[in-house]
This record gives sequence, C-alpha cells and structure tokens, in this order.
Amino acid sequence: MGWFRRSRPAPTPDASTPDAPATDETALVPVPTDSSPVLARTERALQMLATQSAQLHTSIVHLEHRVDAMSQAMQDRFDAASHEDVIKARLHTAKVAAELSRLEINVAARIDQVRDEARGRAEIDLRRPTPVDTGF
Repeated sequence: MGWFRRSRPAPTPDASTPDAPATDETALVPVPTDSSPVLARTERALQMLATQSAQLHTSIVHLEHRVDAMSQAMQDRFDAASHEDVIKARLHTAKVAAELSRLEINVAARIDQVRDEARGRAEIDLRRPTPVDTGF
C-alpha cells in the first residue's frame, strides 16, 4: 500500500476538542498498490530497506556487546597481578625476613651481654644504651 498527499486540506478539529491541533497541512492517505506497479515496487524496496536496517541495527548491538565484553576481559586481565608483581612481593618479603633475623640476633646478643654483666656485679646499669652498645 502506498501513501499520497491529499489534494484537499485535512479536516479541522471540532470546537469540542480544544487540545486537538488545527492545521491546514495536507495529510497522507493510503493508496492501493494495485493501482500502480511502480508504486508496488517502491513499497517493496522500502520494506526491504526497513528490514535490512533492522538487521543491521541488531548486528551493531551484538557487536557493541561483544566489544564491551572484550574490553571488560582486558581490564580484568590488567587488574590481576603479573609474574613480575609476584616476584617483587617475594623479594620484598625475603628482605623483611632477613632484616628481622638480623634484629633477632642483635637483640639476643644484647640480652646475653646484659645478663653476663648483671651476673658479674650486684647492681644493674640503668642508663640508656647507646648505638655503640647495641651495634645499631
């Protein structure tokens, strides 16, 4: 079915319906397709174009979803720790453990030194230890 413009103006609305627009523009009216073969071909072409545009829209939406999913996967991959990050964390942990071991040895040596000094004399020296005394 085709559409042609009317040659006469569209009817004006009644005064009983105030919110209806009053226009003098020509309106579109349906025309049977069997009246003109050119009109039928044009209408079929328009219907095919409309169908193809709907298919294209669906394809584009599908592609947008795939791109969003891939970008989210890439973002998740970058947020995860890499091998280099794990190696750095292990190295830092080893350094901290070595420092704690060194401090433990120094504290144990200082405790032994204070215990030996306390056994050697009756009074305990309560002065603050200096860096020379502790080895720090």
